[in-house]
Amino acid sequence: MITRLEDIPKPTIINPPKMFTKPSTLEGVRKDNEWMKQHYQEYQGQWIALHDGELLGTNKDGLELYKAIEAAGQLPIALFVSLA
Repeated sequence: MITRLEDIPKPTIINPPKMFTKPSTLEGVRKDNEWMKQHYQEYQGQWIALHDGELLGTNKDGLELYKAIEAAGQLPIALFVSLA
């Protein structure tokens, strides 16, 4: 029986998702913003992953997109955006 707050087990998080990785340069931010201005209507209601103005992937489910980008080895460079 747990009688003290300190005795409650803490959750373990292994490799927490980094859903909003920042672009690496100001030029990358500019390119991502420009891409979204030009294409956001095409992907309304979806999650997108961008890097330096290039579309890495899309999915209506953010977690599924995350998994696909991770499997492609692009997680460290991806910027995830919901276009809901």
